[in-house]
Amino acid sequence: MENVVAVAMSGGVDSSLTASMLLEQGYKVFGITLRLWVSDTDPDDVPLAVTDAKKMCDFLGIEHHVVDARDIFYDNVVDYFVNEYAAGRTPNPCVFCNKNIKFDLLLNRALELGATHMVTGHYAQVRYNEATKLYELHKGDDPSKDQSYVLYTLNQHILSHLMFPLGAQKKTLTREMANDRDLPVANKPDSEDICFLPNHNYQGFIKKQLTTAPKSGNIVHENGEILGQHNGLFNYTIGQRKGLGIAYKYPLYVVRLDGEKNEVIVGPDESLFTNRMICKHYNFLSGTIPQELHAAGKIRYAANPSPCVARILDDETMEVVFETPQRAITPGQSVVFYDGTQVLGGGVIETVC
Repeated sequence: MENVVAVAMSGGVDSSLTASMLLEQGYKVFGITLRLWVSDTDPDDVPLAVTDAKKMCDFLGIEHHVVDARDIFYDNVVDYFVNEYAAGRTPNPCVFCNKNIKFDLLLNRALELGATHMVTGHYAQVRYNEATKLYELHKGDDPSKDQSYVLYTLNQHILSHLMFPLGAQKKTLTREMANDRDLPVANKPDSEDICFLPNHNYQGFIKKQLTTAPKSGNIVHENGEILGQHNGLFNYTIGQRKGLGIAYKYPLYVVRLDGEKNEVIVGPDESLFTNRMICKHYNFLSGTIPQELHAAGKIRYAANPSPCVARILDDETMEVVFETPQRAITPGQSVVFYDGTQVLGGGVIETVC
């Protein structure tokens, strides 16, 4: 049987090198690209990611398929992003895109087109454990590029059809290998923006997307003292110090956003530390839900893992308690559990206790 793989092409150096490597290894390769909704563009304009991916596929001499996901992406990712911010939470859109778009819609389309696996340029690793007969997700070897945090929503079926060829190498090596192959994108800068926000101005974007004008409300000290007014909860994040527009006898930070009362709660730095949270939308990659899990948890992409215990409360809710208090635990972000390099699962932070 011929080894046919679909490479999720973005027009960047990671996916382009991945496609080139697999061709050299004898695979039959085709490119597949999501056409996503992008702000501040004409709906009929073809996004740069699509045109760049097509150029690279032409350069490599492989077929290129485009999956139009504009509507489902808007409904499942963009709308979620806007509503979460408006409610006083700080979402991670990549987590929900991976769950609903990249490793659902795109993977299924790749399989329909005849691929046995979908391959991406993610810096993570999929391994098969012969002892447990389970697929495992592990961190990428380059800690500065590891993307395992945003992949905790995967499952055994999805993992069985994924390949991450770059997960065991440094990004510097990727650049070198791309230059050695004379790939046109070898020195193309990495994208650091949210894909549907090319200018990264999420506050302005949310204002445009809201159907009603942003509601102003009080900025309140945790002791109950009203200190000022805010112009929309989405303009604030947990841990924020600058831009509050208030003077006080000691530095103040945003310690909580109260969506029900439409209030920004501020306090001293020590008030940002807590060790317990309630999570929703939890997932465990093994397919088995542990009633109690001892692991190392990360409360955001750039955080260091710290020992914690997760306990399932019901079919929708999970409690997570850290051994040591964590700074600025943020509703809307995810807590992800690790055993060494292995990703065990995670969930979306709902409330901080």
